[in-house]
Amino acid sequence: MADTDANRPTYNVALMRNDMTLKGWLATDLARYADLSDQTVSRFFRGEPVTAPTAKKLAEALGYSVRRYLIPSRQEATL
Repeated sequence: MADTDANRPTYNVALMRNDMTLKGWLATDLARYADLSDQTVSRFFRGEPVTAPTAKKLAEALGYSVRRYLIPSRQEATL
């Protein structure tokens, strides 16, 4: 079964941006610490789909687990 956008996790972009700002980082700093391209980080902050390993790298660069930024799906929230 193909992975669709509906099956992809959703991340709290605002929370990650806030955590980044609290560190005094720009998106380019986060990209460098996460070992990702500036373009990948920009896509994340625009709310475009990213892979789970990418989201994990971003979270860990900020010192957190990726779970901090996960937004439960509607299906999970109703279980």
